[in-house]
Amino acid sequence: MKIFGVDFTSSPKPSKPIALVVCKLKGGGVLNVSGTESLNTFEEFETFLSRKGPWVAGFDFPFGQPETFIKHLKLPEQWSGYVKQISEWDRKQFEQWIIAYKKKKHKGSKEPLRLTDALAGAQSPLHLVNAPVAKMFYEGAPRLLKSGVSVFPCASHSSEKRIALEAYPALVAARFSGPYKADQKGRYSSRMAEERKKIVDGILSSSFQEEFNLVIELDSDSKTLFLEQPSGDHLDALLCAIQAAWAWRRKARNFGVPNPQHPLILSEGWIVDPSMAPGKPGSNKKKPDNPKLQRFDITGAGSGQIKNLLSQIKTLSDIGRALSGEKDLNVLLEMIIDKARSFTNADGGTLYIIENDQLNFKIVQNESLGIRMGGPTGEPISFPPVEMKQTNVSAYVAMTQKPVNIPDVYRYAPFDFTGPRKFDSMTGYRTKSMLVVPMKNHENKVIGVLQLLNARNQENKNQVVHFAEDYVELVESLASQAAVAITHVALLENIKKGYADLALARDRALESSRSKSQFLANMSHELRTPMNAIIGYSEMLLEEMEERNLPELTEDLEKIISSARFLLELINDILDLSKIEAGKMEIHLETFDITPLLREIVVNIQPLLNKNSNRLETCFDNDLGKMFADRNRVKQTIMNLLSNACKFTEDGTVGLSSQRVKRGDVEWILFSVRDTGIGLTEDQIRHIFQEFKQADSSTTRKYGGTGLGLSISRRFCQMMGGEISVKSDYGKGSTFTIQLPEKVIPFSGHPRRRASDRA
Repeated sequence: MKIFGVDFTSSPKPSKPIALVVCKLKGGGVLNVSGTESLNTFEEFETFLSRKGPWVAGFDFPFGQPETFIKHLKLPEQWSGYVKQISEWDRKQFEQWIIAYKKKKHKGSKEPLRLTDALAGAQSPLHLVNAPVAKMFYEGAPRLLKSGVSVFPCASHSSEKRIALEAYPALVAARFSGPYKADQKGRYSSRMAEERKKIVDGILSSSFQEEFNLVIELDSDSKTLFLEQPSGDHLDALLCAIQAAWAWRRKARNFGVPNPQHPLILSEGWIVDPSMAPGKPGSNKKKPDNPKLQRFDITGAGSGQIKNLLSQIKTLSDIGRALSGEKDLNVLLEMIIDKARSFTNADGGTLYIIENDQLNFKIVQNESLGIRMGGPTGEPISFPPVEMKQTNVSAYVAMTQKPVNIPDVYRYAPFDFTGPRKFDSMTGYRTKSMLVVPMKNHENKVIGVLQLLNARNQENKNQVVHFAEDYVELVESLASQAAVAITHVALLENIKKGYADLALARDRALESSRSKSQFLANMSHELRTPMNAIIGYSEMLLEEMEERNLPELTEDLEKIISSARFLLELINDILDLSKIEAGKMEIHLETFDITPLLREIVVNIQPLLNKNSNRLETCFDNDLGKMFADRNRVKQTIMNLLSNACKFTEDGTVGLSSQRVKRGDVEWILFSVRDTGIGLTEDQIRHIFQEFKQADSSTTRKYGGTGLGLSISRRFCQMMGGEISVKSDYGKGSTFTIQLPEKVIPFSGHPRRRASDRA
């Protein structure tokens, strides 16, 4: 039997064609994928429908419309009758009828679903935007009717050899992955390519063969297309073909459609899929495929409960598959609350995770108010954590591990609902029913809380009802699945971080060993030189004093003092670094004027400027004002940067500027030191703030120093809540920028060693 899969579009064109997959169903349930096609126009689609049979095709669009919509327009109740009448309208007229129908419904009501849509989790055939499902029906169903193909179960012909079945590729895809189609070119392409691979691997797996009783044969070229096509159109067509092949193999059992003679199924249509076949509504007298599976009569008094039960069971199964496959924690958290709200028909929901003995908001949603916070698609969370007090219902659930189902929070005394009352007062909302369940992982440990509010009446979405008692255990089961998935993802992240930390520690240990070796080499040279000078000039001074009885040898004394000061500077740097490493360095905070400090620095730096014939340019804001910090450390840090600028610049320009900026609620003071000196390479910039690091060994030989100045300066800035950054153009100069808060907050613990240590 020839099998087709058709991924339909309401406006086919070369850039977005109707995707077609051609297959052959062989003996033993082997489905061979023989090729793919693209139908660029509706004329080509109609030509396809006229192809000689026998064939069976799965089409990805709704064949029918909800019964409530058909009755509202007073159209013929039989599928062929109302499809024919709708086809006589132009598409704009059809859309206007839909819009008018929606306007008459209560504000906030969701679009009506067919029975099969509700069970499959599909969008309403009246949906016009984003996924234009209504337009797909308008363009597809009349063409099926006109072509004369057998549209099962709506308009089947016993002698017809061309059979059209409604398929839904998302039902198959959801077994293995999350979103896998890019609506915009390049959007999430790498991630979605991974999801498409999961789907392809899944349909080739043994578990899939057992579920569908099909073995998929796929050549490498076709497989590459299904994996690499960002739109996923041909992959969807393949999934439709698989559903059609499964249904054809069950033709003796009504193609997997329960009770195809029922008027509701005849008029609305039915999506074929194994997950919808057993236990679905029906009143036929045939013996069930499995005597343990009960068949229900949707005409009975309890039809609404039956529909809900079937939907609940299927949704729980789908949620379990989806959660187990998601590895991104933020996406997973959002998926949990989305699924929970949809599952319970809740208007709002909140997901908390326990951190530092508090309930931290992770996801907050309210459909009526259009609130979506947290997760990858929501606004940032603005609520403070919830303290663990049993007067708060969510904290109570986390502490006792007991679910709470509240019909009306305003009439429920055990808990303090001050928060919901304030929220209602601010937004005009009315918080009423609430269901709160603990999220317990595989170790029976509560890691968070799932809170749902304002269950909606499925018949009248404006009416708030309490959560049915049989929802409690189902939602607890969902929450447990979610907790296990969260724990699993967190464990994976911790393992990855652990490996990264071990690798970083290894690299730092190796680098520390090399740095210390370089330090010893540098320091042996730097310390020996001033000591030789001290000894040499002291001996000369002694000889002169003995031979000539001259008390003053000014030049020699100046050299002695200069060498002694240089040696003292080196020793002080080493002592500062040792104190910082040991966590014993203290900062002394005081309030001081910034501009006088800068003027003092300008005076102090003049000798270094003159040494290499450099000139200084300054630019200070007029309103620098005061700051609360360690004045000596701020001065020392700026002097270190200016000293380096003067050292590595000859006959050039050194600049010192300062400004005050505001970021959020914090005032920052910026000091910038620029020069026109030798500059730094990108590799040198990466290491410039490390202890005992200079640009290279030639720099050390030519300019001296130990490579401690920048490291110590950066440590001082970090201790005051700031940072130093650098930008440089090799051979043209560098700019170092100090960023410090206007008011430094005292820090009592051990400061981070360096910016690279941050998590």
